[in-house]
Amino acid sequence: MPRLTVNGADLHYEEHGAGPEKIVFAHGLLWSGRMFDPQVAALRDRYRCVTFDFRGQGQSAVTRDGYDMDTLAEDAAALIRALGRAPCHFAGLSMGGFVGMRLAIRQPELLRSL
Repeated sequence: MPRLTVNGADLHYEEHGAGPEKIVFAHGLLWSGRMFDPQVAALRDRYRCVTFDFRGQGQSAVTRDGYDMDTLAEDAAALIRALGRAPCHFAGLSMGGFVGMRLAIRQPELLRSL
């Protein structure tokens, strides 16, 4: 079970595939990266696929300070950097999509597409 500590949060993540391009998947509120299992299965032969659980959700640790959308966007950016996956395609559903929009506006160098 891979884990990475970013911004004081212990995040669970998984990587599948080995293609030259990367896709980072960001789940919706109270879900986990597992919601993208079918997409990862379909794309892992051509892309390196990264799923992760936002702080306090899925298999990631609950933080004492809680979180807001800006915190989650900073966590996603730190995860992308720590794993060396920039620039990446970023696919987000609901809350994950809001995080992706924040990344695109504030840190566009991390993204290839949204």
